Amino acid sequence: MAKPIRATPTLRGDEARKFLKLMEKREKSPMSEIDKKLYANIEKHREYFESFLD
Repeated sequence: MAKPIRATPTLRGDEARKFLKLMEKREKSPMSEIDKKLYANIEKHREYFESFLD
């Protein structure tokens, strides 16, 4: 049986600013080796994943 999903926390003030800075930093940083491998694997199986979009 599936577990219920907890509510997404609401970020405010300093906590929200810290989160946004972290996301900006991650977005601008180069992809890690593991991310590159994952991306390559997804591209390799692109046709399979796209079949779920129809």
